[in-house]
Amino acid sequence: MGTKKKNLSFLRARLYMLERRKTDTVVESSVPGDHSGTLRRSQSDRSEYNQKLQEKMTPQAGCSTAETLTQEDEHQIRRMMAKRAKIIKELIQTEKDYLNDLELCVREVVQPLRNKQVDRLDVDSLFSNIESVHQISAKLLSLLEEATTDVEPAMQVIGEVFLQIKGPLEDIYKIYCYHHDEAHSVLESYEKEEELKQHLSLCIQSLKNIYMQQGKPNLLDMGSLMIKPIQRVMKYPLLLCELRNSTPSSHPDFQALEDAYAAVKHINVNINELKRRKDLVLKYKKNDEEESLKDKLSKLNIHSISKKSKRVTNHLKILTRGESQVRDNTFNREEKLFRSLEKTVRHCVKNISFCLQHIQDAMPLALQSMMELQEISHNKDEEESSYSESPSNAPNPSEDFAAHLQKLVLTPLSALLSLFPGPQKLIQKRYDKLLDYNSYLQRAAADESDLAKREYEALNAQLVEELQVFNLAARKILLNCLCSFVTLLRDLMTVAQRVHTATVPVLQLASSISEIQNRVLEEVQNLNFVKDNNATFIERKLSFEKKKPVQTLPEVPRQTDTHRSKLLSTYSTEELYQAKRKCNATQEYDINLLEGELVAVVEQKDPLGSTSRWLVDTGIIKGYVYSSFLKPYNPARVQKVDAENRFCDDDFDNISLFVSSRPARDSVTGTPEGSISGSSSSLSGTCGKSEINGTDVDSFQEADEQIFYAVHAFQARSDHELSLQEYQRVHILRFCDLSGNKEWWLAEVQGQKGYVPANYLGKMTYA
Repeated sequence: MGTKKKNLSFLRARLYMLERRKTDTVVESSVPGDHSGTLRRSQSDRSEYNQKLQEKMTPQAGCSTAETLTQEDEHQIRRMMAKRAKIIKELIQTEKDYLNDLELCVREVVQPLRNKQVDRLDVDSLFSNIESVHQISAKLLSLLEEATTDVEPAMQVIGEVFLQIKGPLEDIYKIYCYHHDEAHSVLESYEKEEELKQHLSLCIQSLKNIYMQQGKPNLLDMGSLMIKPIQRVMKYPLLLCELRNSTPSSHPDFQALEDAYAAVKHINVNINELKRRKDLVLKYKKNDEEESLKDKLSKLNIHSISKKSKRVTNHLKILTRGESQVRDNTFNREEKLFRSLEKTVRHCVKNISFCLQHIQDAMPLALQSMMELQEISHNKDEEESSYSESPSNAPNPSEDFAAHLQKLVLTPLSALLSLFPGPQKLIQKRYDKLLDYNSYLQRAAADESDLAKREYEALNAQLVEELQVFNLAARKILLNCLCSFVTLLRDLMTVAQRVHTATVPVLQLASSISEIQNRVLEEVQNLNFVKDNNATFIERKLSFEKKKPVQTLPEVPRQTDTHRSKLLSTYSTEELYQAKRKCNATQEYDINLLEGELVAVVEQKDPLGSTSRWLVDTGIIKGYVYSSFLKPYNPARVQKVDAENRFCDDDFDNISLFVSSRPARDSVTGTPEGSISGSSSSLSGTCGKSEINGTDVDSFQEADEQIFYAVHAFQARSDHELSLQEYQRVHILRFCDLSGNKEWWLAEVQGQKGYVPANYLGKMTYA
C-alpha cells in the first residue's frame, strides 16, 4: 500500500508540473514583454485555469491560443469518453448481474414452487410476470452487447437500444410494478402459515447457497428478491443520465441518449402514475359494509359537508343553466355500454332462473301425461310387452338440463353480475371529482384545481382503460352463456323426443279420430243398459251445462221501402250494399244493421284510416259498420226473391232473420263432443236410422211447418247430420232430437233429411 501511495503522489506531481508548464506557455505567448509571469506561476491551478479562459474570450488571441484550446478540448473529450466507457461497462455488467438474479429466481424459486403445486400457494400472485421481465432483460442485454462488441467507442450508440425496446419495457414493468404491493401482502399472509413459510424458506436457502458460492452479497429474504425488478427499472434513468453527461455533444450517440433518457424517465413517470391511480381506486372502492359507524361519523366534518354541498350546487347549475363541463366521449360510450351490459346480465339471471324453475315443474307433469297417453293408446298385452320401455323407467332429462344450466349459464352470469358494483361506485366517484374540477375551474383556484384535475384524470383514465377491457370480456361471457342456454334447450327437446317417441305413438289426424270415436260409440250403444238409459243420460248431462246469460239488444229502427227508395234514387248501384247478417254496434259512432238491410257506402274507411270500418247511410242514419258484414247489392236477385214470394198476402218489407239468442259456446264448434255424439247416438241407438223415414216423420209433417234459412254454412260429420249452405232454405220437421234436446233440429233440404244445429238457423217471418 505504501508503494502505491508513493507512485500516485509521483504521478500527481508530474501532472501538476505539466499543467503549470502549459499555463506558463500560454501566458508568456499571449502577452509578450509582460513580467508578471513569475506571479502567475505562484497561483493555484484554479486561478491559472480561469486566466486561461479569460484569454480565450479576448479577441486579441492568436493562433497559438487556438491550438492550445484545441488540445484542451481534446483532453476534455478523452476524459469524457473514458468516463463514458466506464458507464457503458457498468451498464452492461449490472444488466448481466440483474439477468443472473432473474434466472436464479425463476430456476430456484418460481419453477420449484409451481412443480410442488402447494395448496393455497399462488406463485403467480407472488411473482406476477417475472418470466416476461427475465425475457425483456435478456433482450436488452443482447442489444447492448451487440451495440458495443467490435465497435469503436466513437461509433457506439446506446440510446438507440433503449429507444428500440422502450415499448415492451414499459408494458412488462408496468404489470410487475402494478401487482407488487399485492404480492407483498400475499407474501406476508403466506409467512404466517407454517407450511407455506417452510416451502418459501427452502427456496430462499437454496438461493442463498448459490449466492455464497458465486461470491455475491448475501440475499436477505424473499421480499428483497421480489423488489429487484422495481429497483432496476428505476435505475435506468440514472445510468442514462450519467451516460448522457459523459458523452460529447459531437458524438453520434448524444441525441439518441437525450431521447432515451426522456423515454425511460417517462416510463418511470407512467409506472408511478399507474401506482397512484391504483391507490386512488382502492381508496374509493372500499365497500361501505367494511366501514363501521364510527368510521363513517369520523368522516363527517365541515370540510366534507361543504364539499358535498358544492357538488350539489354545481350539479344544479349544470342542469339549469347548461354550463359547459369537461367531457370525455370515450368514457361516455364505454359507460353506456357498461350500464347496458349490467341491465342485460341482471335480467338474464332473473329470467333464466324462472325458466329453469318452470321447466323443472313442468317436466314431471309432461312425463305423467305421456304415461297416461301410453295407457290409453296401448292395450293390456302391448303394455306388458313394452313395460321395459315405459317412460317411467327412462332418465329424466330435466335433471341433467338443470345441472348443466347451473354450471354453464347461471354460475358465470351470477359471478359476472357480482363484478358490476365496484365499477359503478368508481363511476359515481368520477362524477363527483368532475364536479369538483368544474367548480375549481370556475373559481380559478390554481392549487385546488390542479389537485382536483389530477384526481379526476387519474380516475377517468383508469376507468376508460379498464372499462374497455371489462366490457369486452363481459360481452363475450354474456354471448357464450346465451349460446349455451339455447344449446341446452335444444338438447333437452331432442333428448325428450328421443326418449318418449318410441313409447308413445303419434296421435292420428282429427278425421280418423272422429271415425274411431263413432265406431266405438256404436259398439257401446249396442249394450243393453246403454240403450235403455241413453236418453236419460244425455238429458242429465245437458242439464249441467252452463249457459251464458242472454244479452238484451236495444231496439233497432227498421228500414222501410221509403228508405230503400231514397237510397236507390240517391246513390249509384256500385255504392249500394246489403247486410249479410246482423251487425251490432261495438264502438262509438257504429250503427246496428239487420240482415238484408240496404245501405249506401259513403266512405270506405274510418276517421283513423282503417279500411275495415266503412261509413254507410241507411236512409235513416249514418254511421260505421265493419265491411265484413256487407256484400254488394244485386238487384236481379232481389227481384227474383220478390217473384218467389209474390203469393204472400203481406208485404216483404219486414222480412228479417232472427238468429237464435243461444250462447256462442253452444254452437257446433263450441259444443262438447258428448252432446254431439249423444244426439247422434240417440238416432242409432234408440230409434235407428229407419225411424227417420218412417211414421214419425209423418207425425212431424202434421206439425206447424215453418221455413228457416241457414245463417251459417254447416258441414255434416256423420250420416245423421245434414250439410247446409249459407242462406239455403231449410224445412224443419222437428224442433228437437229423439232425446228431447232442442239444440238439434230435424231438417229437410232437397229431399235429404238430417239433424242440424238450431243456432245455425234463422227464422223467416212475413209481416
